[in-house]
Amino acid sequence: MESYGRSSNANATKLPIVKDKLLLVLLSLAVLGAILQITVGGVVRVTGSGDGCPDWPTCYGQWIPPLDQQTIDELWTGSPSSIPRPHNVLLEYSHRSIGSLLGITIIAAVIRLWLRHRSDLVVAWLASAELGLIAVVGMLGGLVVLNDLDPAIRTAHLFLAEIVVCLGVLALVAASHSRNGSVGTSSRWIWGRVSNEHRSALNIAAAAAILSLVALLSGSFAVWKEAGAVCPSWPLCGTDIIPSTGLAWIHMSHRFLSLVSVIAVLLAGHRVWRLPNISKTLRAAALGSAILIFVQMLMGAANPWTTFSVWARAGHLSLATVVWIDMVLLVALILRPVSRHDHDSVRTNSTQSVSTS
Repeated sequence: MESYGRSSNANATKLPIVKDKLLLVLLSLAVLGAILQITVGGVVRVTGSGDGCPDWPTCYGQWIPPLDQQTIDELWTGSPSSIPRPHNVLLEYSHRSIGSLLGITIIAAVIRLWLRHRSDLVVAWLASAELGLIAVVGMLGGLVVLNDLDPAIRTAHLFLAEIVVCLGVLALVAASHSRNGSVGTSSRWIWGRVSNEHRSALNIAAAAAILSLVALLSGSFAVWKEAGAVCPSWPLCGTDIIPSTGLAWIHMSHRFLSLVSVIAVLLAGHRVWRLPNISKTLRAAALGSAILIFVQMLMGAANPWTTFSVWARAGHLSLATVVWIDMVLLVALILRPVSRHDHDSVRTNSTQSVSTS
């Protein structure tokens, strides 16, 4: 009886995961940090700052890099024509530093999950997978530097960085939302169960997420193959209806994939918006998909319109990442439609009513 009492007290005083504000802050920071890292990585790419630090994990053999041109000139061992400027060094070092801080944030979240919320296995394992993958992303980043920025390795580096964001979003949604236990007619999906009335929208959202990621990666691959600026107009490549060079084919392939992803994202947002019995968060994400994809189209067109300015190129990648995240969010919220906070509030009120009676 005594042990039962202690067990009951422990369960009663255990902090629900949705009430753990520190954990939710850490998970949110992990998502924002991953987006920031990709954004800064895009700026590094379009400004040619990838060689700002020629070695890894240090920068010119130092943990704090030199930021004056004279010291950089003295330490540079590459071609004299490609000596980085201080802003190149600062950008590359900032990209690495954000990655390190992101790793520390995820480590803190994982430790807190396994110590205090190990019963929430889905959240714990998602965050743990995120931690393992961010380590792989860091090592791939080192390979990118040490292998003269090989396009294939760079594409893999970006792909895994986008998966890190995906895992971060899934972990945050799993911590703040739960499955709907009252779903009547449902069937099993790839991950969990979904009501039959939501299944079609879920499939479209998942397809849109995949297509948006493929379009994103194809654009980055085009840039790394020196095909990012070969088409000076939009939507066609100059006056040619059919591309006339190999680089133009690479560039226009990206535009075609982008068009397919735009259609898929709009369709997914429309289908989710029309679903009955969905949360305000899910409806907002559906509306956001239409706004984001429209702005992303304008940002893509702004690249040739502004002669491929730095802000347009970097913004294009950042918005592509946000569109991808929004599609992941649609999938996650369809699978976990119930806010844990609202559910716990209802359960607490019910318990208090029973106690009063």
